[in-house]
Formats: sequence, C-alpha cells, structure tokens
Amino acid sequence: MTPDAFQVAASWLRRYTDCIHSGDLPGLVSCFHPEGYLRDILIFTWNTRCLNGHENIAAYLIDTLPAAALTELQLDNRPGLTPEFGGFTVQLGPGKSEPAVSAGFTFLCKQGLGRGYFSLLLSDTGEWTALTVLMALAELQGHEEVLQDEGIYGGHTLAWSDVVREQREAVEKDPYVLIVGGGQTGLNVAAQFKQMKIKSLVIEKNQNLGDNWRKRYPTLSLHSPKASSTMLYQSFPRNWPVFAPRDKMADWLQQYARLQDIVVWTNSRLLPTPTYDDVSKRWTLIIDRNGSLVTLHPAHIIVAAGALGAAYIPSIGGSESFRGTTVHSTEYQGGGLFAGKRVIVVGAGNSAADICQDLCFNGAQSVTMIQRSGTTVVGISSARAILEYLWPDTLPTEVADFIVMAKPLGLMKRMEKATEAQVSERERETHTGLAEAGFNLITGKGLFSLFYEAYGGYCIGCFIGVDVGCAELIRSGQVRIKQGVEISGFAEDLVIFTDGSSLKTDVVIYA
Repeated sequence: MTPDAFQVAASWLRRYTDCIHSGDLPGLVSCFHPEGYLRDILIFTWNTRCLNGHENIAAYLIDTLPAAALTELQLDNRPGLTPEFGGFTVQLGPGKSEPAVSAGFTFLCKQGLGRGYFSLLLSDTGEWTALTVLMALAELQGHEEVLQDEGIYGGHTLAWSDVVREQREAVEKDPYVLIVGGGQTGLNVAAQFKQMKIKSLVIEKNQNLGDNWRKRYPTLSLHSPKASSTMLYQSFPRNWPVFAPRDKMADWLQQYARLQDIVVWTNSRLLPTPTYDDVSKRWTLIIDRNGSLVTLHPAHIIVAAGALGAAYIPSIGGSESFRGTTVHSTEYQGGGLFAGKRVIVVGAGNSAADICQDLCFNGAQSVTMIQRSGTTVVGISSARAILEYLWPDTLPTEVADFIVMAKPLGLMKRMEKATEAQVSERERETHTGLAEAGFNLITGKGLFSLFYEAYGGYCIGCFIGVDVGCAELIRSGQVRIKQGVEISGFAEDLVIFTDGSSLKTDVVIYA
C-alpha cells in the first residue's frame, strides 16, 4: 500500500517538534537519516552552516538548540510546498535510488518567522528519516516585509509623488544601509529592504542603471532561462525571451528600480577608505557623487559589485612594443571592429566563446582561442532542461528558489552524479568534436558543483550543438584551439607563448 505523503510528512514533523520541545537531542538527531544534512540559515547561530551526519548535527545543536526558542512548527500550505512524493531522487549507494517525500514548514524562532523544508527517505526498517532539513530565517522581527501599500496616503490628502519624494529625501539624508552596485543583486536587496522599512541607498558607478549590461559585447544574453533569472516581486512578462538579451536586461534594471521606488545614485563611487566607530556602530564614508563629495554614516555596507572582480589584463613583457590592439572582454564592442584581423581570444568560458563566435561571423581573418586549462561544456539545451526542471513555470520563483536552496551542495553533487551518464550521452557528439579539435574537456563534474565550488571552469550555452554555436566553429576549424599555454611575451606583430611557439596577430582579447 502506497503511503500518503501528507501523513508521512505530518507524522515526521510531529516527532521532530516533540523532540525540540522536550530537549531530546538524541531523539531529534534520530529524525535524520544517518547520511542526512541540516542546513541552518540564521536560526541556531547568526550565520549559515551545513552539517552532515548524526555526530556533526548533534555536536552543533547541543548548545544552540535551546537558545533558538523554536515554536509553532507546522506544515506550509503554500503551492509547491505541500507534502508530495518526488522532490528529487538521490543515489545513496550502488544500484540504490530512493524517492523522497518533501514538504515545507513554518515556525517561530527567537529572531522572527522561520521557514523550513525537509525531504524524507524510507529506511529498511520502515521508518521515515530526513535526508535534508533546511531551517532559514524568513522575516526578522520588527522588520517584517510589507508586500504592498494601500496606495492611499493621508486619507486621500497626500499625492503619491510627494510621499515618495519624502521617503527618498529621508534615505539620502541618513541611509541605514549603503549598497555598492546597482546590478541585479544590489537592486534585489534594496527592493526587499524597502519592504522591510530599512532605509537603503544604492550607488552605481555607471551613468545609468543597466550600463553594466549595455557596455558589454552586443550578442551578450543570459545563459539561464527567465524563470531562474527573475527579480524579487516583479516577474518578467509572459512574452519575455527565454534568454534575455543584453539591452532588454539593461532596460529592465532601469524600470525595476523606478517601479520598486529604489533610491539610486548613479555616476557615484565609494572612496577609500571607510572607517567604523564601535561606539556609534556607524561607518563614516565619502561618496564621489557626480564630482561632488558626500559624507554619509550608514550602519551597514553591502558590496554588490559583481562576483568576478575587476577586469584584469596581466602585465607581460614586450607589450609596449606590440603594435596591435589589446582589449578586455568588458570593453569589447563587437566583431565588426575587427573584420579582416587576426585575433587571439585568451580564455575558454562563456565570454570567450561568445566573442569567438561573434568575430567569426563578422569576418575576422582568423580566430584562435587560448585555453590554459580545462572547461566543462554544457550545451544550452541541457542547461535549459536542468534549470527549467528546478525552476518550472508552474511554481512561483520564490518557492522554486527556496526548494533549490534546501539542497546542500554535498547532496547536489550526488544528485548530479546520478544523472551524469544521461547528460554525457546528450552531449556526446559535441564533446567528441571538441576533443578532436584539441579542446580540453573536464568531465564528471556537474554544472552546480563547478559553479558553487569555483565559480569558474564551466560554460553554459557557449558551446552548443547547433549551426551557429561556437562548438561547431571549433569542430570545423574556424575557431582554432591553442591549449595548455599562456602568453609569455609580445613582439611588434607577434604573441609568444610559454611553450616557445608564437602567432602573428593584430588583436588580443582577454576574456
């Protein structure tokens, strides 16, 4: 007889709750699978932690459980979080694949409202135990999110424009949080803080929001589908492209900030070096705002200036004698500028592949990709299938985000391992062609594993098995591969490599 998912989830949560309330740590730990994970985000400590196995979970909770003051644990009835079979299937041993019962739950804790998610496996003894339990702070007491205003102010005596102007002036005069960077992350954080009644000011170095997109190469687009790339409170339109192009993303950021009433200073930079006062618990910092210096005293600074850091062009001997052009991918404005030129692209990730493809189709005389080490290649169709499975159109993005967040990295690796053969077979033709062309492929690594562990060495969508993809250009020889080397020197029209070889070139693009 197939068990009822709701009954399984409710029974487990009752046992888990009873152990918490009675302080029964051994009983609480026994609610977990022997290989289970506890993921804690600001509940048991003012930090984020992930514990694996009974011994580690017990050692973590022995001192932190009482202080968390957990109460009112109950199943979450939001769509997508009610108990169900599925959630995921994980390989726990040779030939052993287990389906899970997964469910969300809510609770109160010392800091405010918490939300959780668990996935249960059935043991050989017939007992359901948790392979994963996520417990995360969802709302901070005193700063709960107000998801919408009434839109009526002062009993219909105040205009919305006047209210917004006053709010903006209050933020600019005394921001509680300074957010450095007006890209997706900075604006998402600012939007949530506004709903939490936390005064936050965003500063962006560019002249306009979205210029961090507009200034990149013309063919740039997101390599993740829209459902996994949407922003807080404001989904993309139904007719939005699956993979949003550069200029649409740039315009979206501008209108997002305007519609979310986010206070942004463009053409503004944080000057070195902010100082912190332990008594007032405030920073003193100076912002260059369009040439004027402004001193502010926020309590917190959030740096949202990008995950990859500043553009880097290495200092290489002989570069001063090179008569050609040297440019970083962040300044690349399209292949039309280099028609008829011999071009070297240093790098083998997303940007490098996009740029190589653009150069070929804009008439470059030759294009050579320099691949120093190895790259994991995932075709756009495979990446889309993975991401749309995790972020389906049938679920609100915030719910899908929450479910993905509930899966620890260690478990994700095991889940990817279970599907490795399927993905490899799907990419077999592309991988074979790349390898034959001299491209060094890293195999046996999943998309999420590489992304989270190294934020590098992966490539989504840039090597795709369609006529206009970079993989086909590499296989056909239109993009040449020089593998396992770095640039060691320059001459007038020559690039010299660490293996002693050289290439005549007109343009070097670092990507």
